[in-house]
Amino acid sequence: MSAVIKRRGTTVDVAAWTGRAPRRYVFAAPRRVLEALVCVLPPLIAPALIVAYLVGAYNPHPKTIDGVYFPDGGFLFDLHVMWQAGHDVVTGHSPYPFVYPPPAAFLMAPFGALPWSVAVVAFAVSAVAALVFALRLLGVCDWRCYALALGALPMASSLTIGTLSPFIALGAAAAWRYRHRRWAVAVAIVGVVVTKIFLWPLVIWLLATRRYRTAATTVLLGIGTVFVTWGILGFDGLRDYPHRLSRVAGLEQDKSYSVFALFRLLGLSPGFARLAMIGLTLAGLAAVVALAHRKDSDRRSFIAALGVGLLASPIVWMHYLVLLVVPVALYRPRFGAVWFVPLAYWGLSGQENQGSAWNIVGMLAVTAIALALAMRPEREQVHAPVLASP
Repeated sequence: MSAVIKRRGTTVDVAAWTGRAPRRYVFAAPRRVLEALVCVLPPLIAPALIVAYLVGAYNPHPKTIDGVYFPDGGFLFDLHVMWQAGHDVVTGHSPYPFVYPPPAAFLMAPFGALPWSVAVVAFAVSAVAALVFALRLLGVCDWRCYALALGALPMASSLTIGTLSPFIALGAAAAWRYRHRRWAVAVAIVGVVVTKIFLWPLVIWLLATRRYRTAATTVLLGIGTVFVTWGILGFDGLRDYPHRLSRVAGLEQDKSYSVFALFRLLGLSPGFARLAMIGLTLAGLAAVVALAHRKDSDRRSFIAALGVGLLASPIVWMHYLVLLVVPVALYRPRFGAVWFVPLAYWGLSGQENQGSAWNIVGMLAVTAIALALAMRPEREQVHAPVLASP
C-alpha cells in the first residue's frame, strides 16, 4: 500500500516521489520488536516467579529477616504476614502483634479465608486488577501504558513481596477521580491512610483546595474506622501498637529508600536526621498549599501531596513507588516518553538500598523526574470526567 501526502491541494505518492518507501514502514518492524521487548516481557517477570514458586520450580535461599527464619527466603514476605492476619480475623482471633492498623487485617480477611496457594493467586490477580483499574479511572486507554506500569520494578517488587501498594495507588486514583464527591473522596483517602499512613498529606491537599467539609469528613471517618475495627478486636494490641511501630521503624528505616535513610548514610545522627525530615516535610506541605492557589492548582497540589507523602515517610520501600503511576497518568494519559521513566528503577539494587547512599540518590532522582514532568501543564485533556455531587 502506497502512502500519499497532500501539498497545495495536490495528492502526491510518496514512494513514487522519493523513490523509496516511507520511513514509518521501514522502521515499523523494529519498532514492534522493541515494543514487544519493553512492553510485553517485563510485566511477565513477577507473575512467572509466582507461578514458579507455586509449582516448586523456584526455590529462593533460606533467609533470616529481623530475627525470623524464612525457609523460602522471604518470597511473598508481606503476604505471609497479612494472610496470617486475615486468617486470624476470619477465625475469630486477634491478628496482633501486627505491624499495620486493624483495617488492613480486615481487608485481608477474604484472602485469609483461602488456602495459602489459592490466596497467593487471588491476591496477585487482585493487585494487578487494582493497578489496571487505577489507570482506567484516570482515563488511560493505551495498552502500552498499562504494560509499562506493570513491568516497572515497583510493581514487580509489590507482586513478589505481596504488598498493598497497588491498592494504595487505586485509592489515590479514586480520590482524584471523585474529588468533588465528599463521601467518595473521604472513603478513598481513609482507605489509603488507615492501611498505609504515609499518604496523610492528602488531607492537607483537601484543606489547601478549600474542601473543608470533605477534610473534616475524612478525619472523622478515619478515626471512626480505626476505632470500630479495633473495637471488634477488643482493642487488643492498641496500647502496645505505637511502641511496636517505633520498633519496626527502628529496624527497617535505615534499609529503605527514604530520605531519612539517606541522611543516616551521610553520617547524620538519628536526632538530626529527624529534624531535617521535619523541615523538609514542612517545606513540602507549604508547597502543597502554595500550588493550590496557582494555575492548574487542583492537579498540581494533589501531585505535590503524593510527593510529600513519600518524602516525609521514614520508610520507603521500592514497592511504595507504584504510586507514581497516578501523577504520570494525570500528566500524560496517552502513551509517551514519561511512561518509560519508572523503568529506570530496574537499575537500582532492588527492594532495599543495600547500604548505598547512591542507590537512594538514584531512586530520588528518578522519582523527582517523574513528579517534575507530571507537574508540567497537562498534555491532553482526555481524562475521565469529574463526577460532581448532585
